[in-house]
Amino acid sequence: MVMTQTMPSSSRPPRFSWGLFFLLFTALGFLSFSYRYLDDLARGHMGTFPRRLLEEATRVYSVLLLLPLILRFARVYLFEKKGWLLLVSKHLAGAVAFSAAHTTIMAFSRHFLFPLVGQGPYDYGIMFFRYPMELSNDLISYTVFVTVFYYLERLRIAQAQQLAAAKLQTELAQAQLENLRLELQPHFLFNTLNTISSVMYEDVRAADAMTTQLSDLLRLTLQASRAHEIPLAEELQITRLYLDLMQKRFENKLRVSYAIDPSLNETLVPQLILQPLLENSLRHGMKSGNGAMELSITAHRENGSLILQVCDTGCGLAGDNPGQLFGHGLGLSNIRDRLAHLYGERQKFSITNRPSGGAEVTLRVPLHTSTQIHRTSE
Repeated sequence: MVMTQTMPSSSRPPRFSWGLFFLLFTALGFLSFSYRYLDDLARGHMGTFPRRLLEEATRVYSVLLLLPLILRFARVYLFEKKGWLLLVSKHLAGAVAFSAAHTTIMAFSRHFLFPLVGQGPYDYGIMFFRYPMELSNDLISYTVFVTVFYYLERLRIAQAQQLAAAKLQTELAQAQLENLRLELQPHFLFNTLNTISSVMYEDVRAADAMTTQLSDLLRLTLQASRAHEIPLAEELQITRLYLDLMQKRFENKLRVSYAIDPSLNETLVPQLILQPLLENSLRHGMKSGNGAMELSITAHRENGSLILQVCDTGCGLAGDNPGQLFGHGLGLSNIRDRLAHLYGERQKFSITNRPSGGAEVTLRVPLHTSTQIHRTSE
């Protein structure tokens, strides 16, 4: 496929670039004028200042006048893949046309401008020889212009492709993260409904109160349904409603405590990050016939990170490697994947058994209040 089809339509240099081109050509014209005028002085030819100045001005500014046409021609044919011989032939024809136009413009402009500034008629010599003479210099100029343009266009296309690939990768990561979030919400809803169902025939009044609390809980969840991160205060509000539901189910067998640094209320955390952890503690800690269990939720800052911990005094996690739980069930694996998508290597998620009994889950996430998602390993 022709490469030009992949380039944006707005590939023309912006206006300020032409201003820079004007300054560049003016500087080059001044250097060329200085060389020729000083050569005249070195040879003892005085009074050539206006003549040399006008000659070099018409030379460089006529090239600048033709430069947009050169770039347009190069843009059309430069990226064709029809064989190098045909491509070289087209550019050789373009160089000849450029040189002919350049020489013609110089001849006409000098013919009219020299008498206007009091320099008399300008003798450009025999044009039959002047055209091939100027072609040698113009061929070099044309080659430089096309080569630089080729390099800059290749660089621009490579950068555009890199940006497009990065954007596509970001959109893919966003889609995966959104899928994880949407995956967790029905899981959370079904488990909560099962909790209400388990007490419905034992205590209708409690089940009714739990249904009302579930309604409040869903309302809070839906309010932040489009956000991957929410303030810690909102996450704790959802957590408290969920634990109120669980306390109605377990009654006096469940006690809950909080130790939250108030300065962290506006810190952003992943939405519904605590509920699966609490559900895990209740599932593995509240065994049949077990006594009361205490749940504690703590939040503090440490070295630029937010540390969230969920501890319980239940019967702990079976096995010597509690981390194996990541491969079982939706909630914990969902948390692990969401943290990886959101924070990359800047997060940590661990589950251990406490020496005094029960389990401890620790989350470490970047401490931030901006709404920007902090990915580092996409």
